[in-house]
Amino acid sequence: MATSVRSGMIAAGSMLAPLWQSLCALVFCPPKASRRWSPGGLLPVVVVALLVDIAGGYWLAGGGVFNPDALPGWGWVGLLLFVAGAAIDRRGRLAWQAATLFFGIGVWLNLLFLLAWSGAMHWLKPSLLYRFGWVMFAILPVWQALALVHAVVRSRGGWTRKVVAVAVVLAVCLFAERYYFADAGQFWLPEPDEENAATQPAPKLADESVLYTEADRLDDALAAVVPGKPGVVEHFALIVGGDAGQGVFVREATSIRDRFDARFGTRGHSILLANHDSATGELPIATQTSIAAALDTLGERMNRDEDVLLLYLTSHGSRDHEFALANPPLELPGITPAWLAEALAEAKIRWRIVIVSACYSGGFVPALAGPDTLVMTAAAADRTSFGCADENDFTYFGKALYDALGRESDWRAIWTQTRYAVARREAAEHFEPSNPQFSFGAAIAARLAGDGEQGAKQRPSP
Repeated sequence: MATSVRSGMIAAGSMLAPLWQSLCALVFCPPKASRRWSPGGLLPVVVVALLVDIAGGYWLAGGGVFNPDALPGWGWVGLLLFVAGAAIDRRGRLAWQAATLFFGIGVWLNLLFLLAWSGAMHWLKPSLLYRFGWVMFAILPVWQALALVHAVVRSRGGWTRKVVAVAVVLAVCLFAERYYFADAGQFWLPEPDEENAATQPAPKLADESVLYTEADRLDDALAAVVPGKPGVVEHFALIVGGDAGQGVFVREATSIRDRFDARFGTRGHSILLANHDSATGELPIATQTSIAAALDTLGERMNRDEDVLLLYLTSHGSRDHEFALANPPLELPGITPAWLAEALAEAKIRWRIVIVSACYSGGFVPALAGPDTLVMTAAAADRTSFGCADENDFTYFGKALYDALGRESDWRAIWTQTRYAVARREAAEHFEPSNPQFSFGAAIAARLAGDGEQGAKQRPSP
């Protein structure tokens, strides 16, 4: 019996030894030169690493449904390191060592991340929590690569060509896994909402009787635009609610259209395009085709040397500065700054006030700014904006602008009040500042002040 107990303790020690060696490697302690690497050390570490990944993923996701399809792709970097090590060292020692240390160091780093993230959620503001996550996301693979290479180098007596080759392969694989496959192979998926899925009606656009009347609906909206009167500076408006996934955009677009109509006298001169099931069949949908057609029509009905276009866009935005147009079941391309600049140029609209309410919308400023253009965006080119929740009537920026338009007539004052209201609300809720952007061309500033080239008289606001 004593022999069996002793054998069990030895076996347990043999399984725990690779984890201890991995912890030593993590903090850059010199490894034991006599350490043997074998399947008996690798397999337990792989099992522990897998269990930690599954349990940690469950905690981070807050539950969900286990995804067995993620298992085949898990740990492919460790397998690749094993193959590379075996090719470099035919005796096999480097293969077992590299793979074991990779999974073992990963166990400790995952545990460290879970501990740090748990503390961060309790102590950090939301804006700092977001940055903390990205810092950890970048640091951990670098730490893992350095620790693993250091351990291998020290155990093999120093740097050699073979060690450098393994280090390069390791660095490439780790960064590829971290940055290119971050969202692939998740162990936990959101639980399906079967009740809502069963009761959720199909989008109205899925009905071909609705889809095939869209052209007529757009034609009717364009035909309703009244031409401008010569000698009077008038405002024409195009308002776009881009993403059907959330009702906030169509509600905000409708409210801004009403504010423009009341504040700038655009009733009869305005077009509202919106993507949302509540608006389908009532308003023309927002696509590149309908937006371009609306701009062309407004350009034709405006007195181009006098009148001013108000263009308001509200939707989601991407890091590569694409304004989202989404209306299932259609697959719609979004609006890029270059596309919008070209569409405005083709419509031959000279005087422009362009307002883009979306994340990363500051990317539209360089392409649109000019002497004849005012550009206002909800965020800087590298920042998100806030408030695009389905239950909201406005985004943060949209609400601030709507209120400022009701109080001020000068666009610089409108901008100042909008920016201040957004910054105050974001600070109160501990969000990272969105940094709205503003560009006011000198020529359009003179036009709006009544000092344009022809001295046209501006129509008073109702």
